[in-house]
Amino acid sequence: MKLPDLYGDWRFVSGVALLVLGASNWMVGFERTHQYSQIVATASHSPPPTDFRSFDELDNASDAAVLDPLTAEERQVSYATARMDFYHATFLTGQVMVIAGLLLWLWGMIAVIQSDARRALRRSAERSHAMSPPGARNPPA
Repeated sequence: MKLPDLYGDWRFVSGVALLVLGASNWMVGFERTHQYSQIVATASHSPPPTDFRSFDELDNASDAAVLDPLTAEERQVSYATARMDFYHATFLTGQVMVIAGLLLWLWGMIAVIQSDARRALRRSAERSHAMSPPGARNPPA
């Protein structure tokens, strides 16, 4: 088996590419998920707001409090949660790509080894046929 046999097989090359891409997605997803989960965890330790009312208690004067936009801290937690979810999906996709890359790489390796073995058997059969004296009968294969 030679190097051109390996990089000439599409399964082997695709498997290696999936392995590299999946491993990088896995690492980036793991690091960023951890980073943003820490941001969400530190923000969740702050006391919850107590200025909320149930819908039954609302009147015209308190409607504005319900429609107020998020505070800066709530907005930061919301963005961090969304980013954490995105990187968690990246992390899981990286794991799937690594598994698929390993399977494809193994399939390619097996195919290259099989073709190399077939080629070696053909060469040895040709050599034995060429070495036999003329007129000698070769046993059927």
